[in-house]
Amino acid sequence: MTRELRGRIMWILGAGVFAGLPLSMGCQIEVREGGAATGPGGAATGPGGAGGAGGAGGAGGADSQGCPGGTGGQGGQGGQGGAGGSDYSGFWRCYSPEDAWKQANSGSTIEGGGAGGACGTGGHARACPSEFTLGPDSCVHHTLLDRMDDGQCCYGVENICCISGGGCGRPFLVGGEPRLAGVDARADWVLDAAADEPLELDPATRAALAEAWLADARLEHASIASFARFSLDLLALGAPPSLIEAAQRALADELQHARDCFTLASRYAGRALGPGALDTGGALDAPTLESAAASAVREGCVGETLAAMQAAEQRRRARDPEVCRVLDRIAADEATHAELAWAFVRWAIARGGEPVRAAVARAFDEALAPPRAARGPERDGVDVASWHDHGRLTDTERARCHLDAVREVIGPCAHALLSAPAAPPRAPSASTEAAPSASAGVIA
Repeated sequence: MTRELRGRIMWILGAGVFAGLPLSMGCQIEVREGGAATGPGGAATGPGGAGGAGGAGGAGGADSQGCPGGTGGQGGQGGQGGAGGSDYSGFWRCYSPEDAWKQANSGSTIEGGGAGGACGTGGHARACPSEFTLGPDSCVHHTLLDRMDDGQCCYGVENICCISGGGCGRPFLVGGEPRLAGVDARADWVLDAAADEPLELDPATRAALAEAWLADARLEHASIASFARFSLDLLALGAPPSLIEAAQRALADELQHARDCFTLASRYAGRALGPGALDTGGALDAPTLESAAASAVREGCVGETLAAMQAAEQRRRARDPEVCRVLDRIAADEATHAELAWAFVRWAIARGGEPVRAAVARAFDEALAPPRAARGPERDGVDVASWHDHGRLTDTERARCHLDAVREVIGPCAHALLSAPAAPPRAPSASTEAAPSASAGVIA
């Protein structure tokens, strides 16, 4: 799924030259597109080929107020590379030394300083924390890249969790917050007599599976609203008919996904479950190219790319026939929906120029580095083998899947999207000769 989806998106973006590049082989290996490597202490700044790894900055001694004193050692300088392509190793954030330590002190992992700086109002020298995680339940990790001339501490930011906490379907965001319907006891969203099907599962595992599939069902249900709004946005912005048609097909897909997931949730819960009313108030503001493209980044380029890769990983581990059938459909459909989002954003940039490109860049930064990520619905006492057999991932497995998606698909494709000249995107064709691994006609 990883290589195929990356190739399909790159083809749509008109950047097919990137599609055949080797992918990293795990979360610990940095993705390089012919650019610089980054070390944890100092800066490695080779402009083209791989720069040398930066050395770790030394920690200053602490004063009586607990402020690291002195000046930490500077990180090693990266080796110079050739004048080739650019590096993509994630996103970055800069803080004052004081704010960096405030962030670090709220977390569970803090390591010592890099270059020194001012501490508070007392004039003590203070180092930048070399790395930290935002909180005990957070998947957002900061690694020091450099101390800038203006005194800021700048970090590479790695996020390994989806903004919705699950990664299933296109989130319905209103004011930046996800909207979900409640749950009702109703049978009209259940596709068959799944609620009466006997299952040989221990009670804890069965209850956890019901909760997990119900969470996915609510997300898929919200995705229907997200695509309904997206269709209206496309009409308001004068989008081509092929984009509108693809959005309508995606809406129908999400309806099917929601019914599938409510059916599975009902199966494990032993009773019929469906959605309550969904609050759509405030969701239909008049769109601009900038706002619509930013929403598509968050909900589609990030949300649905993560969803596609997560569903494929769930399907790889699943053994239950009904679960496998559902995940086969969801993985394929979410990949197509992700392509649609990338295609629309490319079209919006081509039409709106630099203001849209800037809005898209900000949206990627915000979507991939939220301040705190929700954890999954797992519980103590769940049988891991059954959890896998019935299509679920552990928190660690899901986090690794999302990190791989960011590093190997979303990151390189975002780099290609934002680096490309403003030109109309390419359209996958129903003909396998035009795009061998692409699904039929996403855009024109």
